[in-house]
Amino acid sequence: MFAPFASRDYRVLWLAIFLRSAAWWLDQVARPVLIIELTGSAFLLGTVLAVRMAPNLILGVFAGTIVDRYSRRLLLVLSQTGNVAATGVMFVLLLFDQAEAWHVIALAAVAGLNMAFFQPARQAILPSMVPESALRPAVALSQTANTVMRIGGALLAGLLLDIADFVWIYGAMTCIFGGAVICTALIRTRGEAGAAATRTGDSLIRQTLSGIRWAFETRWPLAVLAISVVMFIFLVPYQTVFVPLMVIDVLGEDRSWAGYLLAFGGAGAAVGSLLLAGWRTIPAPGRLMSVLLIAAGAALAAMSGAPHLAVIGACVFVAAACSTNVMSLANLTLLARTTEGMAGRALSLMNIARGMILVGALVTGGLADLLGARVGLLTMGVCLAVCAALMLASPLARRVSEDGDRH
Repeated sequence: MFAPFASRDYRVLWLAIFLRSAAWWLDQVARPVLIIELTGSAFLLGTVLAVRMAPNLILGVFAGTIVDRYSRRLLLVLSQTGNVAATGVMFVLLLFDQAEAWHVIALAAVAGLNMAFFQPARQAILPSMVPESALRPAVALSQTANTVMRIGGALLAGLLLDIADFVWIYGAMTCIFGGAVICTALIRTRGEAGAAATRTGDSLIRQTLSGIRWAFETRWPLAVLAISVVMFIFLVPYQTVFVPLMVIDVLGEDRSWAGYLLAFGGAGAAVGSLLLAGWRTIPAPGRLMSVLLIAAGAALAAMSGAPHLAVIGACVFVAAACSTNVMSLANLTLLARTTEGMAGRALSLMNIARGMILVGALVTGGLADLLGARVGLLTMGVCLAVCAALMLASPLARRVSEDGDRH
């Protein structure tokens, strides 16, 4: 399970992801609460998440092509530096009491731009850091770096919301992102497997088209994309939109509980990641992804009728464990079944899927405004479970396993 940590560069990357995740989850808690206090609009709450995900959808495979052409280490450093700049600007605006809703939304877009390059780069660099036999635990443990600080970052956000204000939160966030930049700069592995294409004169467009052609010819990557799209539309937006609404508007609890409940989710995500890292074989990843999404849909439906914070916490735990494992399985399937020189473009399919959070966030915010938090959350949970069940019964889930094995 822990074989990847034998690599010095993997340990440094893990620490960089760990720090980035701490700051990211501070932001995941603080930004929605800030929008609620500035505007009181559930629709704008969804808009913030939609704008953050828009760069993933717009850039899509182009970001993956750039990851394959240039130093993955350099792209990681630049994306982390962009996070420092975005949170630093927000800190200054809050410090001088100049922050407005459009500032929050615009800087969310900058954070999304950084994420569009960071996510495929951090996964694509793994094969150059660890041996092939350690790739599966490397993918799962890199996700654990995210999920562990989902606990710590969300708890810290809840504590700061309870005893301080947003200035302190964004100040802490800027410092933590700075630490992530320093750690990333210490990585020695450059991860330039795709640089040969640049030297032979292949253009950005030609490389991008070759990645698209590969996905359509092999087919199973499109199945991974379809399953992931369902998750990012119907599952992921709930934590940014419905959790703070359930805490503040429905149950009338203190805003700090928005952070504490996401920490419960971090615990679930960490447990799920460690279980995946410890499995010896995963014979049917497509079917497993579909089953996990059905379980997550049931958790959202149960959360919609929760009479108490404890019930919401249990549901968030289950939903987070399921979503983390679906993301890890999708990344692992794409990374393990393609060449290192194609890794960025393969993983950029997850950029496209992640960008569909834009659609989910707008739908989620609209449902919350139109139907209320409880009915809106129930609707998202039922849609997720039904779509996942249809995929489980269709050739899609089988194709991820069967076609993927042949390729």
